[in-house]
Amino acid sequence: MDIIFRNLQRLVFSDEFFGQESIEPMSEWKWNKLYELSIAYGIGPWVADGFRRYRDDFFLQPSSQLRDQFLALDGERNQELMDKFKLQLQRSQSLKNRFTRESLQAYFNDFMHSIRNIEE
Repeated sequence: MDIIFRNLQRLVFSDEFFGQESIEPMSEWKWNKLYELSIAYGIGPWVADGFRRYRDDFFLQPSSQLRDQFLALDGERNQELMDKFKLQLQRSQSLKNRFTRESLQAYFNDFMHSIRNIEE
């Protein structure tokens, strides 16, 4: 499911965070899931803007019917819903990156530093 969220991020934040990073290829099923997520999170207008910005991207290839559905998502922008979406992305990234090799090494180093300070 990571590819769906990465492409969703690219569409929503193409100006803000990613510039114009290429869309990753997805199946029609995954494009449908991305559409469902954009509806569930209430971020349709931003996704529609992303579709317009990426219109020439080779891998932006949902069916023409689904493309029309994405472009029809224009509507009122609710910043509260966008903030909730950003928070969800931050939480998912922090959970995914919580136990990396580097984070465990940093935790161990901090732990050893604390023990040395106690011993002194």
